[in-house]
Amino acid sequence: MSYERPYEGVKVVDLSQGIAGPYCGMLLAQHGADVVKVEPLQGDWARVLGTPTSDHTEFSFIGSLGKRSLAIDLKSPEAPEIIDALVADADVFLEGFRPGVIDRLGFGRERLMELNPGLIYVSVSGFGQVGPMRDKPAMDPVLQAFTGFMMDNVGHDDIPHRCTTIINDMSTALYAFQAVAPALHAKRDTARGRFIDVSLMRGAANLSAIRIMMASHRELQKSVGAPPSGIHKTSDGWLQLVIIKDSDFHLLCDLLGLEHLKNDDSLLGLPARLERGDSLRAPFSEILLTKPAVYWRDMFTESGLQNEVLHEFGEFLEHPQVSATEIFSYLELAGLDTPLPIPNPPGIPKIEADTPTGTSPVTGQHCDEVLAELGYDADAIGDFRQRGVIRTWTLST
Repeated sequence: MSYERPYEGVKVVDLSQGIAGPYCGMLLAQHGADVVKVEPLQGDWARVLGTPTSDHTEFSFIGSLGKRSLAIDLKSPEAPEIIDALVADADVFLEGFRPGVIDRLGFGRERLMELNPGLIYVSVSGFGQVGPMRDKPAMDPVLQAFTGFMMDNVGHDDIPHRCTTIINDMSTALYAFQAVAPALHAKRDTARGRFIDVSLMRGAANLSAIRIMMASHRELQKSVGAPPSGIHKTSDGWLQLVIIKDSDFHLLCDLLGLEHLKNDDSLLGLPARLERGDSLRAPFSEILLTKPAVYWRDMFTESGLQNEVLHEFGEFLEHPQVSATEIFSYLELAGLDTPLPIPNPPGIPKIEADTPTGTSPVTGQHCDEVLAELGYDADAIGDFRQRGVIRTWTLST
């Protein structure tokens, strides 16, 4: 164990698919855990969530990073013996099926935690393990709709909008990881395992905690801030401006020559400026339209005001600040002309190409290796492959 690989020696069996569960498993792998990704013969459905390249999409590439893949027919007669052998000395078991499905497959928590009493069993679902919606399928957009996020994300067109970043899947993955971390810590002093129920609904609720608390006792303002805070169009792009304190509001008025607004005491305080709405926003927007975004960015930054030019992802990747902090690693994927930018999770060494943590396996890439570790010889493994119990992806398939 070390700061660089604190979970070295931790064994994880990951039956989850998509991104919420797999990304949690990926973080465990990046922190040193041995994560065996158990997926169907055709692969995790994230491998076709988009346009596949060499058995990967962006979803599956990052979700599988640092893991070993065992592709197996979970309904085959041989599967229970193989999965049980994996679970017998595992520390963590991850699954992401709809409630009840994992039990029908024979790998429910009661049976596996009886097999391995010290197992940390993590179930990732859309709406949780109980309740009237437990069986409802749900991906990120469904939860954005259900939990109030879309209705809170109304644009100037008065239409609720979906966030294209899969915020609920990613936040759920992070919440799952943070739930596993203290469980592993406690596991050092107790022989008992633990069941952890993680849902996209719970993750979404925690992500929107402050807005939900606000809505519970007053009508929400749809504006994300009091004018002149917000996104402003400039002569060549867009600028985000954040003005909270009265002193910052006065400074902005000085910079833009709006002395009459600076001297208007009715505009003191965020609530007062919020009440003035678009009428207060207009004079600032008119001026900001006259110059390029970087002109205003440099002026406001030098003056100590919070602001930034709106970047596209490509511009963000190429920014000198991003380069200086080395927050991305670039990993090759066969079939792509350019490497994939992979954000380095905080607190661990930079992901390096062609290392165990810097490699994302194709479907079933480690079947032989994993099964050999469980005691199966080459003849048995070959027989499994011939009969379709296991499979390894190749370019021909």
